[in-house]
This record gives sequence, C-alpha cells and structure tokens, in this order.
Amino acid sequence: MQHPHTGPGGETTESSQPEQLAADTTSRLPRAPLTPPVRAGLWALRIFVLIITAMVIYTFLARLN
Repeated sequence: MQHPHTGPGGETTESSQPEQLAADTTSRLPRAPLTPPVRAGLWALRIFVLIITAMVIYTFLARLN
C-alpha cells in the first residue's frame, strides 16, 4: 500500500517545504488515452445515469400527489 503523502517518484512529501508541496499538487496530469470501447462504455454510463435520474424525478413527482 502506498503512503498517502508519497510523490510520483516514491519520495515522501511530508518533509517537503510548503512551496514544494504546492508545486507537486498543482501540476496537471495528461489525459489518459481511451480506447473506443472504453469511450463507448463511458457514454453508455452517462446515458444510463440520465435515464435513472429522470426515473427518480418522475417517481418522486408522481408520489407527491
């Protein structure tokens, strides 16, 4: 298990100066490359969440009466 204050190179950041720690945490990571099946799966998940959200809202409003 990796320590929660371990940097990308494995060094611990507990002994870092505040400005060094801030520099470590503000660096942006590049986007992970996604294969077409993964992209399709993520879009399917988004659509599923929208459908379920609509169903929950409809059920809530229908039960108010």
